[in-house]
Amino acid sequence: MDVPASLLDFSLVQETSLDRRHRFPRLDRVSLPARIAVLVLVSWLPLLVLSLLEGGQLAHAFLRNVATHVEFLVSLPLLVAADGYIDMRLAAAVRHFVISELIDAKHLPRYEAIARDATRGRRNGLIEAGLMVIAFAPSFVHVPYLPNRPAWLHAEPGGPLTLAGWWYLAVSMPIIRFLLLRWLWRAILWAMFLFKVSRLPLAFVPTHPDATGGLGFLGTSQASFSVIVLALSATLTAQRLVHASSANLSGYALHLFAFALICLVVVFSPMMFFFRQLLMAKRRGDHAYSGVASWHSRRFEQRWFHHEIPKGLEPLGAPEFSSQTDLNTSFTAARDMRWFPVDIRAALAVVAAAMAPMVPLLLADRRFLEVVLALGKSVL
Repeated sequence: MDVPASLLDFSLVQETSLDRRHRFPRLDRVSLPARIAVLVLVSWLPLLVLSLLEGGQLAHAFLRNVATHVEFLVSLPLLVAADGYIDMRLAAAVRHFVISELIDAKHLPRYEAIARDATRGRRNGLIEAGLMVIAFAPSFVHVPYLPNRPAWLHAEPGGPLTLAGWWYLAVSMPIIRFLLLRWLWRAILWAMFLFKVSRLPLAFVPTHPDATGGLGFLGTSQASFSVIVLALSATLTAQRLVHASSANLSGYALHLFAFALICLVVVFSPMMFFFRQLLMAKRRGDHAYSGVASWHSRRFEQRWFHHEIPKGLEPLGAPEFSSQTDLNTSFTAARDMRWFPVDIRAALAVVAAAMAPMVPLLLADRRFLEVVLALGKSVL
């Protein structure tokens, strides 16, 4: 089935109503490295310059604050780079529903309307403005001094904010909050899209090789959110590193593993929308192929095992054996069909992204390096 033109331009990232009114320049036309460089220069570089101008302990505290550097030099670029990466895979998934004929032709207009609703929500300038307000609001609400704040924000504990502290609260943090909130809104729009699609009659194929009726591509698309998981995991680990010893590797591993489990639930929970239809398709496949297999197998045995084989007929070249083998393969595929369209590779991608910050922690641990070197010497 040909993909309608309205679905070829599906995007949850590009072009908002604010862009169309030319209130802001089209950021999607700016190259990805340029966007990342500009945001880093605006959010992190002034913190470095202002802290160095303060000098003394404040400059030292800023340079030693790993959480701040990771937040703006690792997590922020990842959140920006995820735009094209995730959008490309979600758009491919939207088209694949049509290409794979999961959507019947008579339901295609409804499917196009669902896709338009999702893109309309993304292009809503009021939503974008609301996210900006939410991102900036915490910086202008009076919050008593918190002991876990970065030390370089204040000239002294409980004292007034430094220039770097003001920039951090008024510019740097709102930028990264807005990026996170924007991805949260996109994830909600995508989940709403999947929910509405799951209400349509979908033509699942119980014998599809992906063992999920032809919906296996959706689990792979969901795994693209692992980039966001990596950005969050890096920030959380860096924040923990500021307040806890890096020697407790088991504590970090448990912390990240728990985070990985939470991410698995959050990322793949929209797949549950398709549970009912997948389960019904599996049951229909079980009954249909069981009946056909019973009918075919009975006649196969009657022909080859309960009667004398006709002269001149060789079993090795008989078409009945080939059809019996094909039917057995189809029956096994229908019986093995899963009701949850996520494979181990998609799940491992999310878990690996959540656990990735353990790698630099291990490489920085002298005991771990000694063990690796000892193993290398024993192998060589």
